[in-house]
Amino acid sequence: MENRLVHEFELYPFDEFKILMEHEVNRSRRNGEPLTLIHLAVETSSSPPDMQHGAEVFAINALNIHLRATDIPCRKENEFLALMPSTDETGGRIVCQRIEDLFQKEAQVYEKMSFKLFVYIGMATLSGDRSLSSNKLMNSAALAMEHARSKQLINTVAFSEMKS
Repeated sequence: MENRLVHEFELYPFDEFKILMEHEVNRSRRNGEPLTLIHLAVETSSSPPDMQHGAEVFAINALNIHLRATDIPCRKENEFLALMPSTDETGGRIVCQRIEDLFQKEAQVYEKMSFKLFVYIGMATLSGDRSLSSNKLMNSAALAMEHARSKQLINTVAFSEMKS
């Protein structure tokens, strides 16, 4: 995936992603390194399916531009996950901010039709805690993303902020 072209098939299939995630969680626990998971959903101001497809292509482009070669992007139905090894919450926020900035631009044009994109991002981080699991990390990121979507928040919601 060195020369990643912008194409949805460049993302890991969800089944492979889960295997890689389990490996990275175990590595994070063993080495005491942080691990961040970003969960994002993309929506458009228009409802036609081709507009949603355009939004998803834009999201794939954003992930391909802002993720490192060591990060693990995945598509899960119509949402996206990105696992970022050796990345703490601060590093995850930097990546999320860059993605947010792309989506907060003016309306996008896709096949001569204009539409506004909305991205809802949830993030969860393991800090080398031996008790946490890949399921807990995935559920935490999903809860944070759903919170962002339900409140229509344009900024990333970190799961750690939700607990307080």
